[in-house]
Amino acid sequence: MPLAPALTLDAAPEALDGMAFFEAWQSSRVLDTHRKPMGATGLAQAGFVWRKWLAFCSVRDIDWQAASPEDVQAFAGDISPRKPGTPCVSPVTLRRYWRILNDLYAHAWLTGAVAHNPAACVMPATSEKTSSLALPPHLWALLQEGLPGGCQFKARRNRLVLLLMMRCALTVTEIISLTLGSVQVYEGTPDEIAQRLALAGLPLLQPESPFRAPLASSSPVPAYALQLSGARLAQTRQLVLDSRTRAALHDWLEVRKPGKAGKAGNHDRLIVGSAEGAAITPKGLYNLCQAHMARCLVGFDIAQMGPNTLRNTCISCWLNQGVPLNEILRRCGLKDEQVLIRLQKHLNSIVVF
Repeated sequence: MPLAPALTLDAAPEALDGMAFFEAWQSSRVLDTHRKPMGATGLAQAGFVWRKWLAFCSVRDIDWQAASPEDVQAFAGDISPRKPGTPCVSPVTLRRYWRILNDLYAHAWLTGAVAHNPAACVMPATSEKTSSLALPPHLWALLQEGLPGGCQFKARRNRLVLLLMMRCALTVTEIISLTLGSVQVYEGTPDEIAQRLALAGLPLLQPESPFRAPLASSSPVPAYALQLSGARLAQTRQLVLDSRTRAALHDWLEVRKPGKAGKAGNHDRLIVGSAEGAAITPKGLYNLCQAHMARCLVGFDIAQMGPNTLRNTCISCWLNQGVPLNEILRRCGLKDEQVLIRLQKHLNSIVVF
């Protein structure tokens, strides 16, 4: 039995309300076991794009069932950047919009709702595998030199969070998932600890500022390590912290209060949003990162920068400094180097994957 009724060039599909079609597509997509499952977030995003497309068609008196490739291209040119002040829409956003339209129209063609797929032949030329953003050395040095000092709650927390991004290459998700139980004292002989610390962290490109010295403490700072885990085997690893990061962690633990329960447990979050123990959100970490960049990189466009920029720059520096690839993959929780290829333009010519 054919998947769709035979259609001729002269066939006129039956008129169908755009949102009624979307509901039918959504039901079919949820039940499709041959493709990667599409969660609530993905379906919501598809609905958002489809409603914008229907509004575009309505304003221009276009029947969505008779839309042309030229209409799809015009729609792409009509998309507004997500962030105010951004000059143009990113290739990633254009590709995402196109992929949603293509998926919906492919289903419409298979079910006989349209005679052709107008998105099929106007795929954006640039794929999502664009070069990842990383900072040049002079801007990277400014960010490291400008790390927040001070001994107040937020200053200590922000300093630690930024160092986890900039010297451990942790993602926002990994930072949020850290618990008090993730913090360990690295066990080993003095020689083993020294060898591991020699590979740990990201050395500064300029000398440490005397104003950013670790806070005085009544007890020596242990050789802290972080135990991380994730859905994939490669994401489970131990990171031994460099001296600056472990000093920041030590400072933070002095003010990290137990929260409303009165006693902190191993399952409590390491990084919290307030002294009362409120959770910190991905948006909160993004804003923290952007605020630091705004302070340090005055006059530079930071609109497209965020936590991933810090992670990418950290990894690029590791590669340029000759840290073994297997060690970098271990630190980052990656099973292979495919993700790192996007950093190629930021690497020295001698770095080869």
